[in-house]
Amino acid sequence: MESETYVRRRHWPLAEKRSVVEEATASGNVAATAKRHGLQTQQIYRWRERLDRDAVPASFLPVTVSPDQPAAVLDQDHPKHDPAVVPDRAPRIEIVLGGDCRIIAEGSVDAEILLRLARGLGGPR
Repeated sequence: MESETYVRRRHWPLAEKRSVVEEATASGNVAATAKRHGLQTQQIYRWRERLDRDAVPASFLPVTVSPDQPAAVLDQDHPKHDPAVVPDRAPRIEIVLGGDCRIIAEGSVDAEILLRLARGLGGPR
């Protein structure tokens, strides 16, 4: 009589797969990440490929440009260059990266910082 042994496969929820892929991408070392989680490196590459394929493709969105608003009057206690002071009608940018991840920037924001932040959170490369 032959004995058959079955190895039960672990079910990885989508959130965990995404977390492992993000960890591997951030560290730049897929092999070490795979070893830490008891996976084969190819599994992480497959997950990454599927997550990229299933992601909502980037597209252009409609933009409305409003006429300039009068400059907000700041208190005398706050100098004009104080970045902590955001006028009531300061420009606002909201970038939705997918899922629950979004970046909201108000006031004057350096474009390079926004780009680095978006890339760090898994946005476009």
